Amino acid sequence: MPLIDAVLAGTNACIFAFGCTGAGKTHSMIGPEGGRRRGSQDGVLPRAASELFRRIARLEADARAAIGSGGFSAYEVRASFLEVYCENTFDLLGGPVSASREPATACALRETADGRVYAEGAKEEKVTSCEQLLDLVASGAKARSTAATGVHAHSSRSHALLVIAVEHRWRDIGEPDPQKFHSQVARLTLVDLAGAESMERSHGGSVDAAGVGTNMGLLVLGRVISALAKGGERVPYRDSSLTRLMQSCLGGSAVTQMLACVSPVAHEEYITLQTLGYASSARNVMLRPRAAEVRVEIDSDPMLVDVDDEDSELNRRCNWIETADFGDVFARCVGDPADPLILYVHGSGPRNSSMFWNSLVMDVSNLAATNGGSSYPRSFYHVAIDCPGYGRSPGDRQIIRSYPGALVSNVARALGRKSIAMLVGSSQGACATFNCALEFPKLAHTLAVCHPVGHAPHRYSAIAQPSLMIFDTEDDGHPVSVGRQMRRYIPNPYYFEFTRSQDGNWECNHMGEQMLTTMADSWQTWKNKRAGGRRVTELPELIRVAGGFKGWSESHNGEWPAWAGYDEGDAEGSGPASADQVWRAVLDPSSNCIAYQHVQSGRMSKIRPPGATVLVERLGDGAPSAPVRSTPAAALFEGAHEDDDEDDQERQEREEREAAARLDEEARQAHCDLCRLPLVQPVRLARCRCALCGCCAEVTVRYTRQCPVCDETVAMSGGKASS
Repeated sequence: MPLIDAVLAGTNACIFAFGCTGAGKTHSMIGPEGGRRRGSQDGVLPRAASELFRRIARLEADARAAIGSGGFSAYEVRASFLEVYCENTFDLLGGPVSASREPATACALRETADGRVYAEGAKEEKVTSCEQLLDLVASGAKARSTAATGVHAHSSRSHALLVIAVEHRWRDIGEPDPQKFHSQVARLTLVDLAGAESMERSHGGSVDAAGVGTNMGLLVLGRVISALAKGGERVPYRDSSLTRLMQSCLGGSAVTQMLACVSPVAHEEYITLQTLGYASSARNVMLRPRAAEVRVEIDSDPMLVDVDDEDSELNRRCNWIETADFGDVFARCVGDPADPLILYVHGSGPRNSSMFWNSLVMDVSNLAATNGGSSYPRSFYHVAIDCPGYGRSPGDRQIIRSYPGALVSNVARALGRKSIAMLVGSSQGACATFNCALEFPKLAHTLAVCHPVGHAPHRYSAIAQPSLMIFDTEDDGHPVSVGRQMRRYIPNPYYFEFTRSQDGNWECNHMGEQMLTTMADSWQTWKNKRAGGRRVTELPELIRVAGGFKGWSESHNGEWPAWAGYDEGDAEGSGPASADQVWRAVLDPSSNCIAYQHVQSGRMSKIRPPGATVLVERLGDGAPSAPVRSTPAAALFEGAHEDDDEDDQERQEREEREAAARLDEEARQAHCDLCRLPLVQPVRLARCRCALCGCCAEVTVRYTRQCPVCDETVAMSGGKASS
């Protein structure tokens, strides 16, 4: 088909059916009964759609075979369905269209810089097959205005335009910037025009507003075709909404075809001749088709090559967690962010990652949904991170060893939490879990580890949280002798040993159940402490989408699958840093704002690229700066440095303790703050809390009404200082 050839080559194309009422325009364009019923007599639309999707599938397959992993070539098809009724444009896909077609609900027409006219706010649906497109058209056709007239039982009372946008995206082979791609959009417009009507024949001599609007659009369309055929200076596109929407199709830059539909009925002879005359004029229009502009764009949407989870309750997906001190941390997430957080930390095997926890996360989710209630919630927010340098997270692999508490605290805070319902670790991640509990005792309410390693277990006597521990007695890399020491020192242990040769993969089958039991036993005591692992309103959630269900479920760069790799040797150093994902932070000294520059291509971005390695250089220095701990400067906004790491109950208890300590200190004071002699007949000033002996108070405060120590105004009562 020439029209499909043009669209796939990047050129706009159009076909419109023109003719009298009852001549078969809708039947020819869409099929029987305006798309409501599909039969063997397919119209132009199903034939064109079938050819389009067949050609796209072949092009994508051939491109994959030829390009391989060095680049990509992909197509996306989107459709919009518009109706022009009484010179107003309505969206047939955007929801129910009022039967009265109120002008207030119509779409405004706008024009782009390249001359394309579109309906503002019209819905554009993505379609991936001919069947999807036909279902979409059938849905829109039901909303289209039709009515019985004296000529036709199902006469179209409006003009309909189906716009199929075909976007081709491709990336150059060898392009250093993986987010840069080329994009070209071509549109195939199929127009089903309502037929010209005679008020006498169609409406018994009565004036019909829809008929007048239909005739107006067709009249202007005829004038436009005539002006284009004659080569006149002015083409009256703006005289009708119909011709405005068809402007880019009729202007000569698109491949356009006219389908002239005529009636075999003898009394339609005049209209048949008129239709053929329009068709003859249209043949004289000079077409100079040109391809659409190729734009260079930056791919910032990871969902372009991913899909949403079909299970909306689990909502398995991937996120970038933007931590303050450790950059972007990749995470596999399951559940509702409003639920209590369970955070998972993997071991340090060279190909270990958050994927290690996928099976356990599903077990805990299913068990909680089945058995949850008063003992623990029915749902949790599961977040399994790729530690820096592992999986998809950039950074140094030593971070989880050297700064476990800081990393986990950064992640929790970026997720809008002051606490974690349960912190889970495996192997070296288990060691990080215990060290985090020592560094930040209030951060996690409960702990769970499997195959843990630990150093100096006597330190763990300071861990107050209920702690689940699972050891394999045959695992020499994670000796059970260390576990037995941990059980002795940890005050509240939930300890399990198994022998793999006899019990099989016991931890895979039972860890989820034991995690929920560990939480259930203490849930009532901490469910409201520091919001019990749930989000708090004063902390923002600092995440960006990194992918959907495919990113969650599929292995990336050789990641080990679930429950694999915990007993492999530890990985040292940094993870593989791709040169095309290295950026440099550039500081504008005039405003202290940061921009980001791609090291290889030099491209600038005001938004930090997700998952990239960012080199931070000090102002006026050429080398990346090492992280340093400095004393914070004065806050630029009031309250910016206030300690908000307490809940209301903790804050009240602290204030009560501080008040009691102040009163105790005042009670022990033995000398006057002014003369430094022993306090005789002491007077404690109410406002400033300075203590004066009776003599000093008599000769100073009584006459000056100010504290002689700090000059604070003294409240007087009955001629005496309030104390």
